[in-house]
Parts: sequence; structure tokens; C-alpha cells
Amino acid sequence: MTWCLRLFLPVAARVRRLWVCARGVAAIEFGLVAPIMMALFIGVVELSYALTVDGRVQQTANSIADLIARTQNQILQSDVSDTTKAASYIFLPYTNKPASITVRQVVSSSSDATLTKEVWQCTYTAASNSLSCACNTNPYTVPANMLVTNDSVIVGQASYDYKPLVFNFFLKNALGSNSDGGGGYIFSEISYSKPRGAAPLLMQSNGLPCPNPTFP
Repeated sequence: MTWCLRLFLPVAARVRRLWVCARGVAAIEFGLVAPIMMALFIGVVELSYALTVDGRVQQTANSIADLIARTQNQILQSDVSDTTKAASYIFLPYTNKPASITVRQVVSSSSDATLTKEVWQCTYTAASNSLSCACNTNPYTVPANMLVTNDSVIVGQASYDYKPLVFNFFLKNALGSNSDGGGGYIFSEISYSKPRGAAPLLMQSNGLPCPNPTFP
């Protein structure tokens, strides 16, 4: 019995000292709290970045619609290219490569303001620094009561393929995919601006303006 006590008492004393020992508590607490604090910090940075980029998307859409609406009568494709390219620099100092900017002219019928069609549209892609323009007469819906009969509006649209800074790996399969397979959001905003004077007709490569669409 004595040898059992001699064996047990030192072990019990060590357990008791370990139980009341406060050394290392701070390190343990830091280990528990640090991952949560790091996740919160990264989340705040990501949210701030995303909100800033989304604001730049809206600003770009507003700017391109307003600038094109200031042009009267006719506009050259080279002028549209210069204007959309300049508008893409609004995203700086963030990269503008994921951005695309579209501007179009929409007109209403002379008898029914709810009947609206495109006259032309141009899309600038920042990644390839290229502009594509086309005349078309496709129906295009604008907000109610924006146009009266025989009226016109310039529509600016900006889109941005936003990729998270840190969480891209975790969003890989949840939110679509970019060209490299990472997850991403598409931020897109539309802005409308009434022409200051005569609506600008896009000049084609043959020197003729895009024709106005016909309505039933």
C-alpha cells in the first residue's frame, strides 16, 4: 500500500499543479481568437474592395451615357472608341481589364411610346482594347414613362468581372467561373441619359448613318 501512495502522490501533485497553472493561457486564447479575427479582417478588406469596384461600375455607366448624349447629330466609331476607352480608366488604380462598356441609342415609336427599339450599339472590351459596333433594330425595353412618342435615349452599360482577392479559391465552384477557373461576380450597372439636342446617329464604315428602325 505504501508503494502505491508513493507512486500516486507525485502524479497527483503534478496534476494539481497543472490544473492551477495559468502559464500559456494567453497563447491558447490567441490561438482560438486569431483565426476568427483574421477571417473578419480579410472579409472587411474584400467587402471594401467589392463595394469600391461596384461604385466604379455605376460611375462608368453614368459617364459613358452622359458623354455620348452630349454629342449631336452624328458620331464616328473612332469617337465612341476613344470615349469608352477613356471611361474605362475610371476603374484605376484597380485593373480595368475585366471591364466591358456598352453604349446604345434607343428610340420610341411615333405612335406608341412603349414601343422602343435600338438604332445602334457599341461594346468596348478592355481586356482586348477593342470596340465592336453594329446597326440593329432589335426591341429594347426601357423604364416606364422614360420616353414619349418619337423620343430617344442613350443607354450606357458597364460590366465588371470581379474576382475576390483572397476568397477566389473558395468561390471557385459556387459563383460561376472566370477564364482561369476561379469564382467571380459580374457587377453590371445601366444608366440612361437623354440627348442634349438631336440624337447622335452612329456613322458606319461606308460613311452612312445607321438607319432608324421602323415600327408597325
